[in-house]
Amino acid sequence: MEEKAFNIPNAITGIRLMGVPATIWFVLQNQWEVATWVFLVAASTDGLDGYLARKLNQCTAIGAALDTVTDKALSLSVLVVLTSFNLVPVWMALAIVIRDAVIVIGALAYRGMAGHLEIHPTLLGKTNTFAEFGMLALVLGHQAGIVTGDNWLAPMFGLVFATTVASGMQYVWVWGRKAYQES
Repeated sequence: MEEKAFNIPNAITGIRLMGVPATIWFVLQNQWEVATWVFLVAASTDGLDGYLARKLNQCTAIGAALDTVTDKALSLSVLVVLTSFNLVPVWMALAIVIRDAVIVIGALAYRGMAGHLEIHPTLLGKTNTFAEFGMLALVLGHQAGIVTGDNWLAPMFGLVFATTVASGMQYVWVWGRKAYQES
């Protein structure tokens, strides 16, 4: 059966991808409220495209890859910009970037060794992504004056740090065992 790359879920992912430069542009223009809402729309549609792909039986390889790339583009680009504005601690940004780099390097090494790669996000990995999006939305919303983040930012940074480290270790453990079993 032929996969149709242009479908509703992939269109939603494409629209979400357009939210990346839009969010960054609004942040750089100090239009924090608009940046917050654009980011929230992009982040909140993260699960919608996957749900619709499964529900409408429109799962495609390009859609799965584009969804992952879009998630990372959205979270990492906003993270880097907010860190450059000293709104997210450098240690927090480094933890996230290092975790993602370890996962990508590990995935490439595994693919090189095994010749194939099918990554399925874990519940902890999904929880980490949700927490990252929540943290970034809170920082943006705080800057926009939509929410008061004074009491919430430090605990949120701690939560995201914990899920980042735990999910990174989980991916290393799961894929390390898989590589060992296949060797």
